[in-house]
Amino acid sequence: MTNQPSRLDQLETVLIQTATNLNQVTERLDRVAEQQQINTVAINNLTYKVDDFIGTANTVLGRSAILDDIILRLDRNFDEMQRKSEEHQQRFEENQRSTNAALERLEAILIKLMDK
Repeated sequence: MTNQPSRLDQLETVLIQTATNLNQVTERLDRVAEQQQINTVAINNLTYKVDDFIGTANTVLGRSAILDDIILRLDRNFDEMQRKSEEHQQRFEENQRSTNAALERLEAILIKLMDK
């Protein structure tokens, strides 16, 4: 016989290498599957956090719109109240002048009555 491996030995060597490669591929696939599970959990957590953030953002934006409306109404009410306050102040000053004038006339009348 010759020192060259027989065809059967070559096939056996190829089968052993194939089995080894298959085991390595299986181990890699197991690691990939584990990493995929970790990534799935992380994606689910991230999805939950994004959904929560979107909900919070929508709530904040809704409240902001309501508060903006309230601020606009308060601003209009303030302007109206300021206008009314100025009108009341003017009427008060007019009443004060009228009252002072009436008091001066009464005083003049009293003085005339006391002189007689």
